[in-house]
Amino acid sequence: MNRIKQRNVQIILLFLILLIGTVAGSVLCMQHPEWPLWNNMTFRQGLGILTEYQFYCIASPMFWLAVMSALGLSATGMPLVPCVLFLRGMAFGAVLERLYAENQFAEIGKAFLLILPYAYGTSFVMLFGAREALRFSIQITGLLCDKTQEEETSVKLYIIRFMVLFGFLILLGLMQNFLLEKFY
Repeated sequence: MNRIKQRNVQIILLFLILLIGTVAGSVLCMQHPEWPLWNNMTFRQGLGILTEYQFYCIASPMFWLAVMSALGLSATGMPLVPCVLFLRGMAFGAVLERLYAENQFAEIGKAFLLILPYAYGTSFVMLFGAREALRFSIQITGLLCDKTQEEETSVKLYIIRFMVLFGFLILLGLMQNFLLEKFY
């Protein structure tokens, strides 16, 4: 399989993990709304309309991307990177379920304007971060097992890629804060 097809398959699989997490988060939040996890700011990853916590729009996704990038630097990160993406999906699903449970369809316009663009944008950044972390973790595992790699990524290139992703998260967070100030 050539590299482009392999990368597309990886993104699709990681997207499915994110989607399954979203459904699981929605269902679990609906069935167990009393769980304190749903109100945990770090778990929610900066998703939702919280004008008093706009700092989390930038800091929380950056924390999770940093966790993902650190996991990519080890062979043990290979199974854990998809778990971080699954948690991202669970947080997204829980936020959407809470928004629906509290407001039914009354706040659907705010959700489309204020939550979904930011959530989708940061989720795509997380998808690409997960792909890079997974790929680098697989490369490290191959080096430990004395397997040759077709294309080796240097640590410097890995760090540069994540710095670009962090830049995108900062930009998305600033745009989200601007929208919250203007429209909420």
